[in-house]
Amino acid sequence: MTKKQRQKTGQGAPQTAVEFASRMMTAAFSPAATEEEAKAFLRRFADYPRIDAIFVDQPWVPMAKDILDPLGIGVGVEAAYPVGNTSTAAKVAAIKAGIRLGAAEIDIGGHFAAIMSGDYAAVEVDTQAMVEAAGDEIRLMVLPETAILTNDEKLRTLEVYVNAGVTGIKTSSGYGWNTQIEDVLLVRRVFGDAFQIDVSGGVRTLDHALAYFEVGTDKIHASPIFQVLEEAKERLS
Repeated sequence: MTKKQRQKTGQGAPQTAVEFASRMMTAAFSPAATEEEAKAFLRRFADYPRIDAIFVDQPWVPMAKDILDPLGIGVGVEAAYPVGNTSTAAKVAAIKAGIRLGAAEIDIGGHFAAIMSGDYAAVEVDTQAMVEAAGDEIRLMVLPETAILTNDEKLRTLEVYVNAGVTGIKTSSGYGWNTQIEDVLLVRRVFGDAFQIDVSGGVRTLDHALAYFEVGTDKIHASPIFQVLEEAKERLS
């Protein structure tokens, strides 16, 4: 995400099922899934209020866009998962491929090995290259994996991200790590509205999602998406 693409941040909890859905995301990832199974999964969203985006593997982007574009749902891709330890050149190539495919967003891991080694100069070089590659052509969300960093590491990393021009972060890949509400509170307290904050990792119920929205989360990635959308339909006006 770039400055031109930045959306309003810290919006508070949604009040209706439609508003709730518009701030939710999910993914259609399974190494065992066939293309027909993926299509069936994506078509189910026609029966629900529009969610923000669904993430698919790059080869499935054209198929996903055929199904989701008429529904107004964005198609996202991911790269350098779960902790970003691929080369900067590979990340830039993934961003450019996402742009060519017409993806709305790419979620991509930061330079985690450099973060853990305290090499924040390397983090900045890696991050700046991603920001430049994305430009205004794709929404770039960078992952700091907040669940496995100390508060000092989180703040130093996010300072680098701000300086490099990042305006959107996704807290975690969700691969075994759960985001804590305290992580969102920390980012909002120190950086205000500098970032759009998307939460991933461990959000499995409506109440859990609403708690994250209340403290300043903008979007949420949830695996049990139909479950939480059903809850929202029943409980939100």
